[in-house]
Amino acid sequence: MTGVLVASAACRVAPKLRRTRAMTSPRPFTPRSVRDGMAALYGAAGAEAARLRGAQLNAVVRLTPFTMVANVGSASVVLWVFRGAVPPGMWLWWLVILAMSGLATFRWWRMRGQVLERASRRALHHATLQAALLSGAWAFMLIWFPAASTPQQLALATLVTGMLGAGTFVLASLPWACMAYAAIYMFASTSALWLAGDPLYAGVAVLLMLYTPTVVLGALFSWHKGTAQFHAEAQAVQRERLLAVLLQDFEQHAGEALWEFGRDGCISHPSSRLAELLETAETEFRAQPLVSLIARRSPAAAVALQRALDAGRPFRDLQLTLDCPSGPRHLKLNGKCLLDEEGRLQGWRGVMADATDSVEGERRLRELASTDSLTGLANRLTLRQALSEQLREGRRGALLSIDLDRFKAVNDSLGHSAGDELLKLVAERLRACLRPGDLIARLGGDEFAVLMGHAEPGPDAGALAERLIKALARPFELQERHQQVGASVGVALLDGSVAGVDELLVQADTALYDAKAAGRGRHTVYSDALGERSRRRLDIEHGLRHAIAQGELALHWQPKVHIRDWQIVGAEALMRWQHPTLGPISPLEFIPVAEQCGLIGALGQLGLREACRAAAGPLAGLRVSVNVSALQLKEERFVDSVREALASCALPATMLELEITESVFIDNAQGALSQLHALHALGVQIALDDFGTGYSSLAYLRRFPFDTLKIDRAFVNEVLLREDARIIVRTIAQMATALGMSTVCEGVESAQQLAAVSQAGCEQIQGYLVSKPRTLAEFVQLRQDWHRLPPITAQLH
Repeated sequence: MTGVLVASAACRVAPKLRRTRAMTSPRPFTPRSVRDGMAALYGAAGAEAARLRGAQLNAVVRLTPFTMVANVGSASVVLWVFRGAVPPGMWLWWLVILAMSGLATFRWWRMRGQVLERASRRALHHATLQAALLSGAWAFMLIWFPAASTPQQLALATLVTGMLGAGTFVLASLPWACMAYAAIYMFASTSALWLAGDPLYAGVAVLLMLYTPTVVLGALFSWHKGTAQFHAEAQAVQRERLLAVLLQDFEQHAGEALWEFGRDGCISHPSSRLAELLETAETEFRAQPLVSLIARRSPAAAVALQRALDAGRPFRDLQLTLDCPSGPRHLKLNGKCLLDEEGRLQGWRGVMADATDSVEGERRLRELASTDSLTGLANRLTLRQALSEQLREGRRGALLSIDLDRFKAVNDSLGHSAGDELLKLVAERLRACLRPGDLIARLGGDEFAVLMGHAEPGPDAGALAERLIKALARPFELQERHQQVGASVGVALLDGSVAGVDELLVQADTALYDAKAAGRGRHTVYSDALGERSRRRLDIEHGLRHAIAQGELALHWQPKVHIRDWQIVGAEALMRWQHPTLGPISPLEFIPVAEQCGLIGALGQLGLREACRAAAGPLAGLRVSVNVSALQLKEERFVDSVREALASCALPATMLELEITESVFIDNAQGALSQLHALHALGVQIALDDFGTGYSSLAYLRRFPFDTLKIDRAFVNEVLLREDARIIVRTIAQMATALGMSTVCEGVESAQQLAAVSQAGCEQIQGYLVSKPRTLAEFVQLRQDWHRLPPITAQLH
């Protein structure tokens, strides 16, 4: 009975695609959801709506042969019921039904085997019209119902009831056609029952009026459910296509490769990228297990992978190093178990990534950060870590501080290149004098240090010091000249009496100064009776307590200037002390004393409060930087004290920057990280000072999001002299930019240095080129006059 409308609608498939609003997820069956769904089906003009209309028409098309047979058969039954006395016009009615059914069957036959991908709105409206015409043709038959006999009426009523229910559900995927079909049937049937004049038929008419909406409601529910299923299937197909595209793109362009194998251990879906990573032909993946293929490149890597698989748990970042024909290759693997419905292991799936570049890059950066770029010796931070470890383990030994006696004369007479060559020769001679297990480091300039491990305090250290002095006393051949340099050595013993790294360094320096003062070319072992330096330290300690209480300490300010804009963007607070009798004392002298005698907390709080007060007042608009000692970060209330200092001045946390050095991570890395994360949560900016002088920074850059990296002045001092120094500065600047951090170069003292660090990609500078540290009043005046001062960057063009 519905073949006409289906065949007609199928011929009107929409050929054009239009953009449409995405369909929403399935909604509950409510009047509003039905209304919105019908509006989307009959009113939307997009591709998805067209596909939905095509699917709805297809649901009816496949039933065309059966419905046409039902139409012809039902019409023939009507003729048979009225056999012998066929009313006038019934044969004509039967021919109309037969013609409509034949036309629909012909159209279905012509389109058989085709699936409607999309249909237009016009096609659905045409289908509604066809449904109305078909139901109208059948409704016309009911004009013979009032005059029919009781058996004939019974047959017609049964036929109409069945056709009403069956036709409504056949047309359920087309709501308007369904409702039009049912409404015409209901109106014609109730009219026929009314014209029959039998009071009993009035009750039947009421039942029919109740039955018809119920059937329509059921059909609409079926349509609503089918529409929801269509959307769900469409979304699933879209997700599958998207996943396929992403996986294909992943395989073709990503640095990673997917791998999967079953119980036999052989790769089930080999890819060119996987073959490239393992440098193995794709055909070998199905012939040998993955573990066996890796064993060919590295038995140790295969053992590590097999151990991870045997554990039966997902693993991440399993690093394997393979000896491939192209060279060592570092791989990182992530893996996940594949289980069946009963939880039994069926195989593994995961991702393999090439980490060769990152591993080698990290190794090179670690070497750069942990060694002196000129001599290849360890640097200051490496020495500090070694000292800290030896002190923590309680091993006996000695620290020798070495200073060349006449190095400046060589630099001044022969130039810096000759001086650099001399430092390299000195490093070679020092290496030749050491025992296995000893560490030699260059601290900067012409200063070196040797850490002796497992030495007998006194005799062994003294003997090594004499060997070093004799070795460096021999002339060096530089530029076809013999240069006599010589060295002095200060010795500090690790005999259990040293409290920390800084104290040991001070002792070695104190002994070195005594050796140089005694005539040079000799060594001195530190003792408590050395004299002036120790007494000065005690004077500084006692004076420092009084200075904090009486306000003798003051902050001086050094500006930070943005290179590109040449504007003052910040100021670093530097503590200054004018002692009543000793005169001005450098922070390099009294800060270590404050740390050793437990005054660093009070000193730090004083500086923090004064800096916040200045930032909220005369320096408003500038971010102020305050140096923080490693000992301050160990205090439990340090974060609270920062919060209180900010609140007391109503200073936004973002306008305060705390500068730390890498030494904070040596003794208590986890505690320092916890404190820094808490400060960062407040909004306080964190800067890593003296970056590039120790390898610990590389590890902790990944564990803590620093805001600023301050490049150590040692690299700036050599940026004009050595290519490797320029490379290091440029590498640090690029790394900071990639990690979203800003960079500040310390100690910029010339326009040439400014040009070099600017070309390296650094953002800000700080140094005597811009300004020496000033009092607060002087700094405020500098800031006011800044716009009248010609920018130094103008000299670079």
